Amino acid sequence: MRHTMKNETMTSVAAAAVLAWSLGGVLAQESKKTDNVEASKEARERDSSSKDRRVRIMKAFDRNKDGDLNEEEREALRRYIESRSSRPEGEKNRDDKIEVPKDYDPKKKYPFILSLHGYGSSSRGQLRFFPLEDLAEKHDFIYCAPDAIDRSWNATEACCDWRGKVDDSKYLRGLIEAAVKKYSIDRNRIYVTGLSNGGFMSYRMAHDHSDLIAAIVPFAGVGYKTWPSKPKKPVSVLHIHGTKDSTIKWNGGTTRSSSTSYPGAEENFNNWKQFNQCDREVDAKDDKIDLTRKVPGNETTVTRFVNKDGSVTTELWEVVDGSHVTRPSGEARELIIQWLLNKKKS
Repeated sequence: MRHTMKNETMTSVAAAAVLAWSLGGVLAQESKKTDNVEASKEARERDSSSKDRRVRIMKAFDRNKDGDLNEEEREALRRYIESRSSRPEGEKNRDDKIEVPKDYDPKKKYPFILSLHGYGSSSRGQLRFFPLEDLAEKHDFIYCAPDAIDRSWNATEACCDWRGKVDDSKYLRGLIEAAVKKYSIDRNRIYVTGLSNGGFMSYRMAHDHSDLIAAIVPFAGVGYKTWPSKPKKPVSVLHIHGTKDSTIKWNGGTTRSSSTSYPGAEENFNNWKQFNQCDREVDAKDDKIDLTRKVPGNETTVTRFVNKDGSVTTELWEVVDGSHVTRPSGEARELIIQWLLNKKKS
């Protein structure tokens, strides 16, 4: 009797196990189907959310609300995308590689050019805007296009020292001094150029380190409306600015992220003309330049003033109908580099 009941019990347990296994398989299959459905649903929701986000971003950058992005709006969007992928690890991630000519000779003395990117851009972005590699080989100069922390130079309160957490003036001075120590650089021929926020920083460097900087070429970037002090020494300036710049306006204004005013291109030019004591105008009416292929003809007019002995120049290139990011042509880049290299610290 016990033996029979034991066998029946074992049979019942086995049957229950088989049933449980079968039900488990069914449940697993149903669970897998449910998971797949949920995953598919989540993927569709992510895709829809991503599309909605892209539409929102496009609308945000379509400033004139015409349903399309023009050159300036696309450039602003590109800078935004680049800024979203910036690395948060701080100073150690700065790209501050010094580039020397292939035939570098330590027995020679080389000019040095520091090229500064705009807000939200990068070293690579700046070298796309103003390529220097071939020019460096042709004209024998050393250059560096460093990265700013959070893709922003703390040049002025207007653009773009909104947090004041990094002393870029000190950092860039140190970078130049390190380059001079490592390479055979002529201390009388050190230059700074930059676009937009990098243009603002060019002026900051000319003011803070007038003992070191011989000349600057800012594109679409100005200095303080009222400088806290005068630079101790003169620094030659070639300012390049588009009359239809809607970001850093020709007539001055404020940026979208600051209530602090910046000066207009002509006001800024007059400030530095006074700093440099450039009182003598040089007739440059015939020096019209075809700066960019995007505006027809020789669209750029030149205003030039020099100091008493002609050793310092303050010059304005007015790019008629030029926008914020007006990339200079190869011929224009050649003229700009020649302008720089002809300037020496007096």
